[in-house]
Amino acid sequence: METKIVVRNLPELPRDVLMDIFALLEIPDLKRAGSVCSSWRSVYTSLCSQLELYKRPQTPCLLYTSESAAHNVACLYSLAEKRVYSLTLPDPPIHSKYLIGSSHGWLITADEKSELHLLNPITCQQIALPSVITNERVKPVFDDAGTIKEYELWEPKYDVELDCELDDHHKSTHALDKLRDLFYIRAYIFANPSTRSYIVV
Repeated sequence: METKIVVRNLPELPRDVLMDIFALLEIPDLKRAGSVCSSWRSVYTSLCSQLELYKRPQTPCLLYTSESAAHNVACLYSLAEKRVYSLTLPDPPIHSKYLIGSSHGWLITADEKSELHLLNPITCQQIALPSVITNERVKPVFDDAGTIKEYELWEPKYDVELDCELDDHHKSTHALDKLRDLFYIRAYIFANPSTRSYIVV
C-alpha cells in the first residue's frame, strides 16, 4: 500500500492581521510563530524591531547562565510553560557580564572592561552606552602601546562629623574588570529603548 503525501500551502494572512495576532503572543510562542515560514518570519522580525507594537504583558521569566552552556548562551526559564529556552546572545559573552538592572525586556550589563550595554535577549539587539571613562571620576591608565590597562577612580573624601564632602579626593587604581564591582550598584531604564527614547541612570 502506497502512502500519499499531500502538501498544502498555508493561506496567506494579511501582514497587518498577522502583526496583530503576533502582538498578543507570549514570547516563546512568538519565537515559534516566527519559524513557521518566511512570511511569518518577516512579520516576527518587524515586530521585534518595533517592540512598542507588542501589546501582551508577559509572564515573568527567569534569565540565567549555566556552566554547561556556551559562554554566549543564556537560559530563559518560562514560568508559563515550565520550560527552559537557550538564547544565543551577541558578544561580549553573557557569562563574563554583570547584570546591573533590567526593564522593558532589556538588560543593563557591565562587560569585562566595565563598559555598560543595553541588551535585549529576545531580539539580540545590543546598544553600547557611553564609555565609563566619560565619567569625570574615572581616568584611564594606558600601557606603552596606548591600550587602557586599568582605571583610576577618584572619590571625594567625606567628613562624617561635618556631613559634607571635602575638597580633597582619594585615588584608587582598579583592573578593567574590577571597576564594575565598585562603580555600579544598580541601573534603571526610564522609557523604552525599543522606541529609541530612553534614559539610563
